[in-house]
Amino acid sequence: MNYSTIQSIILPAYIIVYFITLVALFKKYKASKEERKRSIAPLFLINLILFVALVAGITFLYNLSPNITQFVIIYGLLTIGVFTVTLEVPGFIMLSGFDEKSVTVLQEIKADLIKSRFRFTEGIEGIHKSLAKNKQILTELHAYDQIEYYETSSTEMNQSNTSVIDLLVMSLNQWIKECEEKSKHPFPKMVDIFSLAGLSFLIAQLLK
Repeated sequence: MNYSTIQSIILPAYIIVYFITLVALFKKYKASKEERKRSIAPLFLINLILFVALVAGITFLYNLSPNITQFVIIYGLLTIGVFTVTLEVPGFIMLSGFDEKSVTVLQEIKADLIKSRFRFTEGIEGIHKSLAKNKQILTELHAYDQIEYYETSSTEMNQSNTSVIDLLVMSLNQWIKECEEKSKHPFPKMVDIFSLAGLSFLIAQLLK
Protein backbone atom coordinates (compact mmCIF):
# COMPACT_ATOMS: atom_id res chain seq x y z
CA MET A 1 0.00 0.00 0.00
CA ASN A 2 1.52 3.31 -1.09
CA TYR A 3 1.83 6.53 0.90
CA SER A 4 -0.83 8.32 -1.15
CA THR A 5 -3.46 5.79 -0.09
CA ILE A 6 -2.43 6.04 3.55
CA GLN A 7 -2.52 9.84 3.52
CA SER A 8 -5.79 10.19 1.61
CA ILE A 9 -7.85 7.35 3.08
CA ILE A 10 -6.46 5.56 6.12
CA LEU A 11 -5.18 8.55 8.13
CA PRO A 12 -8.36 10.65 7.75
CA ALA A 13 -10.49 7.61 8.61
CA TYR A 14 -8.33 6.93 11.67
CA ILE A 15 -8.64 10.52 12.86
CA ILE A 16 -12.42 10.53 12.34
CA VAL A 17 -12.88 7.29 14.28
CA TYR A 18 -10.61 8.56 17.06
CA PHE A 19 -12.50 11.87 17.20
CA ILE A 20 -15.92 10.20 17.36
CA THR A 21 -14.73 7.77 20.04
CA LEU A 22 -13.25 10.48 22.27
CA VAL A 23 -16.27 12.77 21.93
CA ALA A 24 -18.61 9.87 22.75
CA LEU A 25 -16.56 8.97 25.84
CA PHE A 26 -16.49 12.61 26.95
CA LYS A 27 -20.29 12.87 26.68
CA LYS A 28 -20.78 9.54 28.45
CA TYR A 29 -18.57 10.46 31.41
CA LYS A 30 -19.85 14.04 31.53
CA ALA A 31 -23.44 12.80 31.79
CA SER A 32 -22.64 10.14 34.39
CA LYS A 33 -24.54 10.26 37.66
CA GLU A 34 -21.30 9.44 39.48
CA GLU A 35 -19.14 12.41 40.43
CA ARG A 36 -16.14 10.07 40.34
CA LYS A 37 -16.58 9.52 36.60
CA ARG A 38 -17.60 13.10 35.81
CA SER A 39 -14.39 14.38 37.37
CA ILE A 40 -12.24 12.84 34.62
CA ALA A 41 -14.46 13.81 31.66
CA PRO A 42 -12.29 16.86 30.68
CA LEU A 43 -9.32 14.53 30.18
CA PHE A 44 -10.93 13.15 27.02
CA LEU A 45 -10.96 16.59 25.43
CA ILE A 46 -7.35 17.19 26.45
CA ASN A 47 -6.45 13.84 24.92
CA LEU A 48 -8.22 14.72 21.68
CA ILE A 49 -6.58 18.14 21.37
CA LEU A 50 -3.09 16.77 21.98
CA PHE A 51 -3.65 13.85 19.62
CA VAL A 52 -4.81 16.07 16.75
CA ALA A 53 -1.92 18.49 17.33
CA LEU A 54 0.66 15.69 17.28
CA VAL A 55 -0.84 14.05 14.21
CA ALA A 56 -0.79 17.37 12.38
CA GLY A 57 2.82 17.93 13.42
CA ILE A 58 3.97 14.50 12.34
CA THR A 59 2.05 14.59 9.07
CA PHE A 60 2.77 18.09 7.86
CA LEU A 61 5.84 19.39 9.65
CA TYR A 62 7.98 16.31 9.33
CA ASN A 63 6.51 15.28 5.99
CA LEU A 64 6.80 11.55 6.69
CA SER A 65 6.03 9.03 3.96
CA PRO A 66 5.47 5.78 5.85
CA ASN A 67 4.38 2.46 4.43
CA ILE A 68 1.49 0.64 6.13
CA THR A 69 3.73 -1.09 8.67
CA GLN A 70 5.47 2.14 9.64
CA PHE A 71 2.08 3.88 9.78
CA VAL A 72 0.74 1.32 12.27
CA ILE A 73 3.87 1.59 14.43
CA ILE A 74 4.06 5.42 14.40
CA TYR A 75 0.40 6.14 15.04
CA GLY A 76 -0.06 3.13 17.31
CA LEU A 77 2.70 4.33 19.61
CA LEU A 78 1.37 7.88 19.35
CA THR A 79 -2.08 6.73 20.44
CA ILE A 80 -0.69 4.77 23.39
CA GLY A 81 1.63 7.62 24.39
CA VAL A 82 -1.12 10.24 24.32
CA PHE A 83 -3.45 7.88 26.18
CA THR A 84 -0.85 7.38 28.90
CA VAL A 85 0.07 11.05 29.27
CA THR A 86 -3.43 12.56 29.14
CA LEU A 87 -5.69 9.82 30.53
CA GLU A 88 -3.89 7.09 32.46
CA VAL A 89 -1.63 9.14 34.70
CA PRO A 90 -3.91 12.19 35.29
CA GLY A 91 -6.91 9.86 35.67
CA PHE A 92 -5.03 7.82 38.26
CA ILE A 93 -4.14 10.95 40.23
CA MET A 94 -7.68 12.36 40.09
CA LEU A 95 -9.43 9.10 40.98
CA SER A 96 -6.95 8.49 43.81
CA GLY A 97 -7.72 11.96 45.17
CA PHE A 98 -11.47 11.34 44.94
CA ASP A 99 -11.21 7.98 46.73
CA GLU A 100 -8.96 9.44 49.43
CA LYS A 101 -11.56 12.16 50.01
CA SER A 102 -14.29 9.51 50.25
CA VAL A 103 -12.27 7.54 52.80
CA THR A 104 -11.71 10.71 54.86
CA VAL A 105 -15.45 11.48 54.85
CA LEU A 106 -16.32 7.95 55.95
CA GLN A 107 -13.68 7.95 58.68
CA GLU A 108 -14.97 11.27 60.03
CA ILE A 109 -18.54 9.93 60.11
CA LYS A 110 -17.33 6.78 61.84
CA ALA A 111 -15.57 8.90 64.48
CA ASP A 112 -18.72 11.00 65.03
CA LEU A 113 -20.83 7.85 65.12
CA ILE A 114 -18.75 6.38 67.94
CA LYS A 115 -18.64 9.77 69.66
CA SER A 116 -22.46 9.92 69.62
CA ARG A 117 -22.55 7.00 72.06
CA PHE A 118 -20.83 9.03 74.76
CA ARG A 119 -21.30 12.65 73.70
CA PHE A 120 -24.56 12.43 71.83
CA THR A 121 -25.15 16.05 70.86
CA GLU A 122 -21.62 16.65 69.56
CA GLY A 123 -21.51 13.37 67.66
CA ILE A 124 -24.93 13.67 66.04
CA GLU A 125 -24.22 17.26 64.97
CA GLY A 126 -21.04 16.09 63.27
CA ILE A 127 -22.96 13.38 61.40
CA HIS A 128 -25.64 15.88 60.39
CA LYS A 129 -23.04 18.26 58.94
CA SER A 130 -21.29 15.45 57.06
CA LEU A 131 -24.58 14.29 55.53
CA ALA A 132 -25.37 17.80 54.32
CA LYS A 133 -21.87 18.49 53.01
CA ASN A 134 -21.13 15.14 51.37
CA LYS A 135 -24.51 13.90 50.16
CA GLN A 136 -23.30 13.19 46.60
CA ILE A 137 -20.29 11.14 47.69
CA LEU A 138 -22.26 9.17 50.28
CA THR A 139 -25.08 8.51 47.81
CA GLU A 140 -22.66 7.11 45.24
CA LEU A 141 -21.20 4.83 47.91
CA HIS A 142 -24.75 3.69 48.82
CA ALA A 143 -24.06 4.85 52.34
CA TYR A 144 -26.27 7.92 52.63
CA ASP A 145 -29.60 6.25 53.48
CA GLN A 146 -28.22 4.12 56.30
CA ILE A 147 -26.32 6.99 57.88
CA GLU A 148 -29.30 9.32 57.51
CA TYR A 149 -31.57 6.74 59.16
CA TYR A 150 -29.26 6.57 62.17
CA GLU A 151 -29.06 10.37 62.38
CA THR A 152 -32.84 10.83 62.08
CA SER A 153 -33.86 8.03 64.43
CA SER A 154 -31.29 9.04 67.03
CA THR A 155 -32.40 12.68 66.86
CA GLU A 156 -36.03 11.65 67.40
CA MET A 157 -35.02 9.48 70.36
CA ASN A 158 -32.63 12.17 71.63
CA GLN A 159 -30.06 9.46 72.21
CA SER A 160 -27.89 7.10 70.19
CA ASN A 161 -29.88 4.42 68.38
CA THR A 162 -27.94 1.49 69.78
CA SER A 163 -29.96 -1.05 67.78
CA VAL A 164 -28.20 -0.06 64.54
CA ILE A 165 -24.95 1.58 65.58
CA ASP A 166 -22.81 -1.58 65.60
CA LEU A 167 -24.11 -2.66 62.20
CA LEU A 168 -23.47 0.82 60.83
CA VAL A 169 -19.88 0.80 62.10
CA MET A 170 -19.35 -2.51 60.28
CA SER A 171 -20.84 -1.04 57.11
CA LEU A 172 -18.58 2.01 57.35
CA ASN A 173 -15.54 -0.25 57.67
CA GLN A 174 -16.65 -2.13 54.55
CA TRP A 175 -17.21 1.09 52.55
CA ILE A 176 -13.79 2.37 53.58
CA LYS A 177 -12.19 -0.90 52.49
CA GLU A 178 -13.99 -0.78 49.11
CA CYS A 179 -12.77 2.78 48.48
CA GLU A 180 -9.20 1.88 49.35
CA GLU A 181 -9.23 -1.20 47.10
CA LYS A 182 -11.06 0.37 44.16
CA SER A 183 -9.07 0.49 40.92
CA LYS A 184 -7.63 3.94 40.26
CA HIS A 185 -7.27 3.31 36.54
CA PRO A 186 -9.75 5.26 34.34
CA PHE A 187 -10.39 2.09 32.30
CA PRO A 188 -9.72 -0.96 34.53
CA LYS A 189 -10.81 -3.46 31.86
CA MET A 190 -8.45 -1.93 29.32
CA VAL A 191 -5.32 -2.20 31.43
CA ASP A 192 -4.36 -5.58 30.03
CA ILE A 193 -4.97 -4.42 26.45
CA PHE A 194 -2.87 -1.29 26.69
CA SER A 195 -0.23 -3.05 28.76
CA LEU A 196 0.84 -4.97 25.67
CA ALA A 197 3.09 -2.23 24.33
CA GLY A 198 5.84 0.18 25.32
CA LEU A 199 5.52 2.77 28.03
CA SER A 200 1.89 1.89 28.70
CA PHE A 201 3.00 -1.57 29.84
CA LEU A 202 5.02 -0.08 32.69
CA ILE A 203 2.39 2.49 33.63
CA ALA A 204 -0.46 -0.01 33.49
CA GLN A 205 1.26 -2.37 35.90
CA LEU A 206 1.75 0.48 38.38
CA LEU A 207 -1.85 1.64 38.08
CA LYS A 208 -3.52 -1.74 38.57
